[in-house]
Amino acid sequence: MSLLTSSNTDYHANRSHLSSSNLKMLLKDPAQFKREWIDGIREPQVDKPAFMEGTLTHSLILEPETILDYAVYPGLRKAGNAWEEFKLANPDKKLVSITQMQRAERMFKSYSGMSTAVNLVKNGVAEHTMLGKIYDVSLKARADYIVPKQYIVDVKTTAMPSDADIFRQTVEDYGYHTSAALYCELAKQTYGVEHDFYWLVLSKEDNGCHVYKAGDSLIQGRLLVEKAVALYKQCLRTGVWQLEQPKQSFDSETYEIVEI
Repeated sequence: MSLLTSSNTDYHANRSHLSSSNLKMLLKDPAQFKREWIDGIREPQVDKPAFMEGTLTHSLILEPETILDYAVYPGLRKAGNAWEEFKLANPDKKLVSITQMQRAERMFKSYSGMSTAVNLVKNGVAEHTMLGKIYDVSLKARADYIVPKQYIVDVKTTAMPSDADIFRQTVEDYGYHTSAALYCELAKQTYGVEHDFYWLVLSKEDNGCHVYKAGDSLIQGRLLVEKAVALYKQCLRTGVWQLEQPKQSFDSETYEIVEI
């Protein structure tokens, strides 16, 4: 699989490598991981408006040429004959409402007005797949944006305020530090040097745009990546897909994210 030309569809279809989402699921519930990843038993995915807004905002910032892949529905609600006709008229498009487009455009405007954020997304590659191994387990990561041999940028949209204290807790709650650590490790394996890691955070709540650099949260993230990979190997070896002890949390006040 080519690192630069792998499509998003190809990336998600690759089941020979584990992703950061897989690792986080392992740490939370190995039985669920086995059911979904190994046995292939998955609940039907429900499209959530917030997810589509996040995807749309990513497109506006990272791949503006893909905006042509979207069709904007002018109606007030996605229901009724008009909605059904709109879907039939746009079979190969990603469908968004006018409200979703307006929210995404507000976040893009917030990003565009912050020179630090804009300058981060220059001279690099968007949607960049990287492959590697830890403890002989094949792993994959798809960086939102990377400037090879320098840094990685992860664009996050949130319904929460974007200030540092709240985002620090979000990093722990959603395992963002685990993903960041895996991305940095695979970037190091790919390019032979350490990479810095930045979160570009856009808030629907306060229309704020902040850039945070991962500090020593990456250390905790690396420990969790290694723990998840070791657990995966143990579960494969024993056939027992469960945690030996309750999930251990940590105090988010003890690690650093630095606002840029």
